Amino acid sequence: MKLWNWLITKIKSPRTHTPALARTLLRLLPKLDQPRPDLTGHNPEARKKLNNWRSSEANLRRIIDQLASAGDPTVARACWLLATTVRYQSGRRDDTLAAYVDALYYDRDNAELWHELLDYAAAAPYIPMLVELFKRMPRHVRPDLLGYFVAISDGRDRMGNLDPDHGHDLREALLLKAQAEGDLASVALLAGEEGRRAEQAGDLDSAVRFWRTATQAGSTDAAVADRFTIWLVQQGQYAEAAQVLRQALTTPPKSATVRQRLEKRLARCEKALN
Repeated sequence: MKLWNWLITKIKSPRTHTPALARTLLRLLPKLDQPRPDLTGHNPEARKKLNNWRSSEANLRRIIDQLASAGDPTVARACWLLATTVRYQSGRRDDTLAAYVDALYYDRDNAELWHELLDYAAAAPYIPMLVELFKRMPRHVRPDLLGYFVAISDGRDRMGNLDPDHGHDLREALLLKAQAEGDLASVALLAGEEGRRAEQAGDLDSAVRFWRTATQAGSTDAAVADRFTIWLVQQGQYAEAAQVLRQALTTPPKSATVRQRLEKRLARCEKALN
C-alpha cells in the first residue's frame, strides 16, 4: 500500500485520470491472486475440438468451458487463443484483457503470454497498472520481461505511449517493488540499468550507488562490474573491487577482451591486498 500511495502521489495530478484500459485490467488482476486451479484432468474430445477449431467464438468459449470443467491444462491455450482472436476486433478491449487474465490464471509461468498482455497493456501505460502487472509475475519469468518494461519507460515499445517524463518513475517504482519483495534478480537488473543511465548523465555518485545495489543483489553483469570496479580501484577500495570482479567472473563474459580486462584488474586488486 505504501508503494501504491507513493505512485499515486508522484504520478497523478488533479488533471490526470486512470485510462479505461488500466481500470479494466486493475479490476481483473486480483484473479491472479487466487490459488492456481488443479489442472490434472484430460478431455480428449474438447482437445480435439480445440485443435480443429475454425468456427465461431461461441464454439471456442464452449470448448474453454469443457476444458475448464475437466481441469484440463489445455484450457490455458484455449483462453490464449480467444484473446488473440478478439484482440484486433473493434470494441473488444475488455474481452481481450479478460481472456489474457484467464489464460494466465491457468498458466502463470508462461513468459510469452505475460509479454503479450504487457504489450497490449502498454497502449495505456498507466504506471500503477504496470507495477501491479509486475507484482503478479512469477519471479522466474521477470528477467525475460524487464527489458520490455525498460523499453516502455523509454517509449521504445510498439506503442510508445508513455510520457517520457514518467520513464524514470516507472523504473524507480519497479526497483522499489523488487527491493520490497526481496527479488534480487530483478533488483540486480534494474539497478544495473539505472547505474548505466546515471553514469551517462554525468551523475557518478548515483551511478556508484546503483552499481553497489546491483552487485549486492548478485549481479554478474560484466558491464556493471567493469564500470564499478574502475571507480573502486581509483578509490583504493581493492577488497570490494576484488569481490565484485570474482562475482562477475562466475559467469564469464562472452567477450574474451572484456574477460581478460576483468581478470587483469582482479589480479591487480589481489596483489594490492597481499
